[in-house]
Amino acid sequence: MSLKILSREEIFAEAPKWRELGGADYRAMYSSVFGGVVTDPALMVIPVDDRVVNRGDGIFEYFPFTSGCVYCLDAHMARLKKSAEIISLELPFEIETISQIILETIGISGCRDGGVRMFVTRGIGDFGCDPTTSKGSQLYIVVLSSKFSDSFPARLLEEGATAVTVHVPPKMGFYAQVKTTDYVLNAMVDLEARRHNAHFGVWFDADGYLTESSTENVAIVSSDGVFKYPTFAHMLKGTGLLRGLQLAQDLVASGELKGILQTNIPQPELYESAEVLILSSGTVLPVVKYDGRTIGSGKPGPIFHRLNELFQKDMTEGPVEVRTPVSY
Repeated sequence: MSLKILSREEIFAEAPKWRELGGADYRAMYSSVFGGVVTDPALMVIPVDDRVVNRGDGIFEYFPFTSGCVYCLDAHMARLKKSAEIISLELPFEIETISQIILETIGISGCRDGGVRMFVTRGIGDFGCDPTTSKGSQLYIVVLSSKFSDSFPARLLEEGATAVTVHVPPKMGFYAQVKTTDYVLNAMVDLEARRHNAHFGVWFDADGYLTESSTENVAIVSSDGVFKYPTFAHMLKGTGLLRGLQLAQDLVASGELKGILQTNIPQPELYESAEVLILSSGTVLPVVKYDGRTIGSGKPGPIFHRLNELFQKDMTEGPVEVRTPVSY
């Protein structure tokens, strides 16, 4: 074998073939390493010796923006700060500065509907495990168009999704509270779900109580009309779930729900529930089959429909605290 030595021009040529592998419509990327924003996907790179590459040593957030407004930005920034504190990761900028960089990067992208993936890493160092060798934390922000953001297929809203119990070891203790870039276990949850031809895999803790899915929270509507969600002992506090709980108060007030309860939820209770719901940033999905069993009527239920309506209205007409405008 005779390996070719490549030039800078070959790697960063216009529309290089290696970039086709990603296949996503990346609109803009901010990098604190380079100190600015690029709009050419071929330039959206990070150093190979950034600790996020070889150690998964970093944290991240994903959130959508709609009609030029970022949804629940403050909630995501609060969780980012908390994740950094838990793993003793010093943020490269103040939270207010990071928020401004996010808004300006979206503005440069020109995209009015899409999603943002942001990463804070321990930074560039060596390939060792010692985190103190890093030269300082780094921030990366990627803006994706709505076509390639984390939105779910419309048919799942209409027909409902399927889910299965997975047997991947759950994240334990404080680790479950960190939005870490080390998502190997989460990826295994999705892999097991796909192997069973299901849309979602669902985790349970060592005591047999419901926790979460790979990147989403799970809640149920009991047969007597109570919205139930798990304790946070072994799962992430999803911003979609937390906002959903606030919106669901309207359904309690209207009598559509009898109440809202955070409690331990054993597996049989999912089988017997009227509805099983998947919640993520700005999205709620109905699960109509779980472990091969029909949930409720086997169709998206009334609480799903009402909560979905409330989410859609909240994203487009919600209060200023959940909709941060972008300057284009």
